[in-house]
Amino acid sequence: MKCPGQDTRYWDKEAIYDTTCPNCGAELEFFKDDPFRPCKQCGHRVKNPRLDFGCALHCPYAKECLGSLSEEAWEEMKNLKSKS
Repeated sequence: MKCPGQDTRYWDKEAIYDTTCPNCGAELEFFKDDPFRPCKQCGHRVKNPRLDFGCALHCPYAKECLGSLSEEAWEEMKNLKSKS
């Protein structure tokens, strides 16, 4: 079984949403745990405005679970954790 925080079967309707590319205005679809997405229209790398690592903020196994995240994404997660 997957971690419930990463398993899409447990996500609510707010977990997938659209946002606008700040560079060209195109619409982008984000999943709550996508740190970044490339804009399909202009190629700009867009940061997720509502990034949600869910239980990973407090889980001792987060690094093993989400280890493929970029160093920049891990820093963002640490910043979110320090604010909570």
